[in-house]
Amino acid sequence: MKINNDQLFDEVVLAKEYLQSNWEQWMQEETTRDVIISSEEKWLRLFGLFKENHLATSNLIKIVEYAFCLPGTSAPAERVFSLMNNAWTDDRGLMKESTVKGLMTCKINIGLACEDFYKIKNKKDFLKKSPSQ
Repeated sequence: MKINNDQLFDEVVLAKEYLQSNWEQWMQEETTRDVIISSEEKWLRLFGLFKENHLATSNLIKIVEYAFCLPGTSAPAERVFSLMNNAWTDDRGLMKESTVKGLMTCKINIGLACEDFYKIKNKKDFLKKSPSQ
């Protein structure tokens, strides 16, 4: 990701000025309408203003997009490790990594009860498909 630091500085200064000048209005709007303006809406308003005034925001947008793609918590990763620890017990410790990977892929992505998953064995088309296709 290429960022022009000089342009980014200008974009951040403009964004800060806009946010500070509109913060009170947003707080008043939230209390009078009894709604909370989401951070997504605030970003949309900010970038909408930049677009209306033909101001460049390419550097700031890259950083915001990157930040929003990061998970807010480690809960999804912790869930995967918990499921893996349940599947890869001492009794099943001799399983190959590929077997554990297959079990985790099924457990996490398919979301079927055991009885429903068992019925898949008769669906040959489903079994032939792989994620790489």
